[in-house]
Amino acid sequence: MKYTITHDTVTDIHYITVSSTEHTVTFVDFGARIQEWIIPDKHGKKENILLSPDTPLEILNDTAQFGALVGPVAGRIKNGQWNNRQFEKNNGNHHLHGGSNGWWHQFWLFDVEVAKDSITVHFMLKDTLTDYPGPIYVKNSYKVTNDSIDMTTSVHADSDTIVNPTNHIYFNLNGQAKQSIANHMLQIHSDTLLETDNENIPTGVLLDVDGTGYDFRTPRLLSDSLKDLSQGIDDAFLLQDIQPQMTLSEPSTGRQISISSNRQAAVIFSTTGFEMDQSVSGEKMRSELGIAIETQELPDIVNHPNLGSIDLEKHQVKTWKTTYTFSIM
Repeated sequence: MKYTITHDTVTDIHYITVSSTEHTVTFVDFGARIQEWIIPDKHGKKENILLSPDTPLEILNDTAQFGALVGPVAGRIKNGQWNNRQFEKNNGNHHLHGGSNGWWHQFWLFDVEVAKDSITVHFMLKDTLTDYPGPIYVKNSYKVTNDSIDMTTSVHADSDTIVNPTNHIYFNLNGQAKQSIANHMLQIHSDTLLETDNENIPTGVLLDVDGTGYDFRTPRLLSDSLKDLSQGIDDAFLLQDIQPQMTLSEPSTGRQISISSNRQAAVIFSTTGFEMDQSVSGEKMRSELGIAIETQELPDIVNHPNLGSIDLEKHQVKTWKTTYTFSIM
């Protein structure tokens, strides 16, 4: 395995590209992003399977967090309030993805560790730019092996605070975003999802997926599910401790991604209705061009403590891991 580092002097963005005989992964220091992942199909053709902003300037101006490390808290916090603290309201009346200066919108320090069978890119951040008590110290490491990316996120802080990060990775296994995700198969080991209101704010109620468009307990074609879900999927699924917890595949290319983690939940976003001028992977971003799979604790859990906690006590260390493994069917 080998790696290269390139630097765009206009934006000050660094690209760190790790290559093996099987696949190539590129990371970016702005937002600690997984920028591009090139893997083969069943015929050996290698293509990018992520939605990736096409230029350094588009990365810098990206507000959709493509491939970025989102935090301190992913998702929405109702009314932007926690523990008598008012966070920035950057999504209507609510706080979203750590705010406009969230981790996805900051430059991270980085270094590269080379081992016999892997290369790990470590990103480090001392967060003083968000509204959260801190500072919050984050180390987000991507270990690239011959068939996987292991993401390990470790946090601690100088104050009591809250932390619930995720990676905002968007997949399209057709490669180069040539087609929509309608032809993808998705499996999620989950019996329940979190109910939301008309502003996509969790109510705290867990709903049974049985007999609904949200039932992915066995592999299901996304086009079949989306027929039943006119607004698409933008929901949090409570995960069972069955590894891998999720599998995404595309039969015509044979590409398959399996996802294992120690996280409580995953937010699945089908990008239904998501239109923007920005281009990704050479295509204008449009509805159902990609699917985001975001491992995390349940969103807005601070307002529903019966479902768990994202509290981080002063000097406490928390560590989470998600592994993305590719294979050919």
